[in-house]
Amino acid sequence: MGQNESIHLASPTSTAAFVSPLSNRMMISSQQHGQLQLQAVAMPEAVSSPITIVEKPIPHITIGAENSDPNPVRNRKPLEVRQTDGGMVLISIIPNGFAVVDNEKFAGKKIVATECHLQGSVMYTGYAAMLDLSSIGQVFEVKIYSEDRELLSKHYNDDTHSVDDHAPGSKSGTESKRQVYGWDGFMNHSCDANAYFPLLYRTPTEMCYQAIALRDINVGDEVTCDYALFDYQCNGHEIEVCACGSTKCRGKILGFQGLPLQTKVELLCMVEEEIKDKFLQEENVVVYQSYLPQGIGLVTSSEDGSHLVATRRFDIGQPLFINSAQLIPMEDLTSKKFVLDVDGKYILLDKEHHFIYRDEYAEMLGFDSFMDHSCSPSTEQEYITKNEYVVRAKKVILPGDKITCDYGSLENSVAKQKNLGTSSFVCKCGESNCRGALVC
Repeated sequence: MGQNESIHLASPTSTAAFVSPLSNRMMISSQQHGQLQLQAVAMPEAVSSPITIVEKPIPHITIGAENSDPNPVRNRKPLEVRQTDGGMVLISIIPNGFAVVDNEKFAGKKIVATECHLQGSVMYTGYAAMLDLSSIGQVFEVKIYSEDRELLSKHYNDDTHSVDDHAPGSKSGTESKRQVYGWDGFMNHSCDANAYFPLLYRTPTEMCYQAIALRDINVGDEVTCDYALFDYQCNGHEIEVCACGSTKCRGKILGFQGLPLQTKVELLCMVEEEIKDKFLQEENVVVYQSYLPQGIGLVTSSEDGSHLVATRRFDIGQPLFINSAQLIPMEDLTSKKFVLDVDGKYILLDKEHHFIYRDEYAEMLGFDSFMDHSCSPSTEQEYITKNEYVVRAKKVILPGDKITCDYGSLENSVAKQKNLGTSSFVCKCGESNCRGALVC
């Protein structure tokens, strides 16, 4: 459960929010190495308000939507590969709103915006050619054309501006295909990138993706990406000294594998599936998927962590939700790492604080693992079966109120299991009956 050492109630209307398509049920699933198990529980009819998620990192992407690209290429493929007597040539069409210019910080190029791009907008649809550069030459020419077919610039390029392909079947003997990019191959890295690139489709010869603005990008701003999202291991393309200049700079770029565990989890929603699968298998990670029920919001911040708030009114005795806990064997707690996917936001679980320990197992609750403690809580929990429970309001809960429980009252009367109390903290709930130091 989430502690309350630094309680800060943030209104769910103070940051970006979206409405979940789930209307009257909550599901929790477990995922281990690509295997999913789902459990669905019908929600009380009284729960009928939109779900608010705070700080969801990416917008919803509709794959294959007609006219989703604001700058469609007319009568020509946006990326063509041609073999000439002089070697390979990439014909690349740059969409309106961008330019490839000299980089004033160091030798090379960069991409800048020539139009404003709002947070969450699809800036363009991009393409990469799937090529084995060892068979066609490591150095090739890139010709960049405008959408009006005007030749803007020519550059000689090499595999520096490509990415090792991770897709199954991409390896051919000792060589592997590489994702070779056109004009956006000149996009520089930032540890706090302002764009990200979800895959739309992949064929043996090309891949297609969208470019999404992670925040507002103004005219003249450099457009950047996070190289760690594309390479699990850099394989000779490491950058030992990162020059992005961001306050979040990691110092060096070694691929996704070289990131700290917390950073990996935060970026899981944006990496390619092959990279995610490698991470889950290599580090023995179990992902549990949990959907917020109606009327419940998850508020997160770097200062205060995550906690639950109400997005509608609940009266005394009214059920907020019914949930089913995952029962985790004790041996798994020592050998595995656990991540919770709450409506697309990945959160690394703390084994000490986010589980309820019983005699022979531990309970992983899902989204309500982030319910804060109060000595005068707004809810109470009642077990229906060994792992199923209902949470009801003990007092009137208004929209924006923090949803709390008493960490000292988490016994499972049905299974006759007590809360073993594996952690302690100093309560700062501020209630008149605050018990001070707690073991729970």
